[in-house]
Formats: sequence, C-alpha cells, structure tokens
Amino acid sequence: MKVNLRGVHVHLGERMKVHVHSHLIDPILTFYDDEAAEVEVHLRDGSAKGGVDKECSVTLHMPGSPAIHVEEVTDDFFKSVDLCRDRLENALKRELDRRRKVAGR
Repeated sequence: MKVNLRGVHVHLGERMKVHVHSHLIDPILTFYDDEAAEVEVHLRDGSAKGGVDKECSVTLHMPGSPAIHVEEVTDDFFKSVDLCRDRLENALKRELDRRRKVAGR
C-alpha cells in the first residue's frame, strides 16, 4: 500500500510520523493490504491560535471501489488521528462486506 503523509501548516516530527503509522496505517493493513491501494493522510493546523483546529484528513483509494474519506477536528493531532482510524476502520469493514456480498451473488 502506498502511503502519502503530509503536514499542512505544521511540521511533522518523527513522533507524529510514528504515531500515524502505528495507530492508523498498521491497523488498516490488518483489514486490507493491497499493493495497488493508496492512503493519503493530511494533518492541518487551522489559523486559530489554540482551540479546536487540529485536523486529520484520510482518504483511502482502493482499486474497484469508491474512495473512502474521513476527517476529524480536535484540539490535538494525536486525538484526531485516533478518531480517524476508528471511523476509517468502520467504513472499510462496511466496504469489504459490500464487496463480499456482491462477489457472492
């Protein structure tokens, strides 16, 4: 799976990169591992100083399926990544179940 990790208006330190891979990418690979798939992770820091403006945006492109896109905005990047993982896992499970039902016809 190809992984694109990008920080928008924020420097991605090693700790954040490790967190994204261990808490977002690795759990997704347990459900779906396809070399042709691509996941894009964008971390954005809003213009407001402080407050709820740390956004994590994840798009999973799978061959033969529509892209799955989730976004979360919290006051902490680590929290946003974890919430995106939960939503992405649920959406991916639904898509894989749909594929199995279509293939089972």
